[in-house]
Amino acid sequence: MSFTIQPTSKLRGRLQVSAAFHSIYLINFSASIASKIPARPNGDGSVTLVLRVSGRQLPGIKTRNEVGVMKWVRENTTIPIPAVVRYDDTESNVIGHEFTLLEKVPGSSVDQIYSALSRDARTKLVGQLVDFLHELHTGPWKDGFVGGLALRGDDITAGPPIDENYWQALDLERYWEDLGETLESINSIPQSGFSNYVEFTVGCLERYIHAIQKHPSLEAFRDIVPRMRSFITTIQTPAYAEELNNVAYVLAHKDLHFGNVMCDPDHPDCPITAILDWEFSGVVPAPRWNPPRAFLWNTRTSPEDKVEQSRMEDVFKSICQERGLGKMLDEMQLSPLQESMQTVVNYIRAIVEVCPRGQAQDRVGQWRKVAETALEKFGV
Repeated sequence: MSFTIQPTSKLRGRLQVSAAFHSIYLINFSASIASKIPARPNGDGSVTLVLRVSGRQLPGIKTRNEVGVMKWVRENTTIPIPAVVRYDDTESNVIGHEFTLLEKVPGSSVDQIYSALSRDARTKLVGQLVDFLHELHTGPWKDGFVGGLALRGDDITAGPPIDENYWQALDLERYWEDLGETLESINSIPQSGFSNYVEFTVGCLERYIHAIQKHPSLEAFRDIVPRMRSFITTIQTPAYAEELNNVAYVLAHKDLHFGNVMCDPDHPDCPITAILDWEFSGVVPAPRWNPPRAFLWNTRTSPEDKVEQSRMEDVFKSICQERGLGKMLDEMQLSPLQESMQTVVNYIRAIVEVCPRGQAQDRVGQWRKVAETALEKFGV
């Protein structure tokens, strides 16, 4: 799709927000042309839209995923999100970048006003998020699927999984290009996702094995590859796969900190007006719905803020129990065997991520020991 900034529109400048994967601008369209734009008007009849200009980290896949997920959420839940007015998942446009043009939603991001909110208002916010998460936990993925969503015309289809931990374009130039790798080869992203948790795990491990075998900085870890291959074989056997795949599959935002939650602070119930930034969302095993533990974080890093996040997590659990959603909480937990499988993935991934960058050399040996201890749980 193409987008042209009309002569009567005014670029109002880049917003001061924390966004690692895009730049954000406000564009104001005068009342004379606002009627042609499918978005809510301002009081004077003009329309303000949000232009998110994508970086070049993961060409195509990130934009397509976000637009596909947002369409599904708007059509199948009550979760408030901005309408997508236009998008382009290529750079063949006047901007020269991928972009999404979104309806501007009212309110303030919760992280900006968090310190001014009463405990009661914070609790009400959590109550709304409980309802939204319950909706995402009841999607049509019960038979198993791990991946993103994408648009094919007007249809929403299974798409490739997307993760912030993928190697990105700048990483490729710095650490992999001389080794003949591309974003497709080094990330090995299946275009239609994975059928279950074990298959997803195998896909991750195959990606890490490929990196270990290719990058000189990972040569010291090549002796563990045979054990990883044995582990891959083991977790696919019926004796293990049945329990490991015993999870619910849910659509997860995966980065639901309070910087991505908009609300109306002037209303006594502090209603949420929008959930933003769905670019890395996707269908995942329910225990993996919050991988960076971003949920209910106010985006500040003091010890007091970490304590507050933990307190809010307890509030979340209490509200779930009060509303009869204990099953949803249970589905968010890994079994001991699943925990061991995930430990292998997490620590091997950490090693593969830091060694090519020359980082954390004092810790990778310990990470290997943790992964090997978890492998022993499977007799490997």
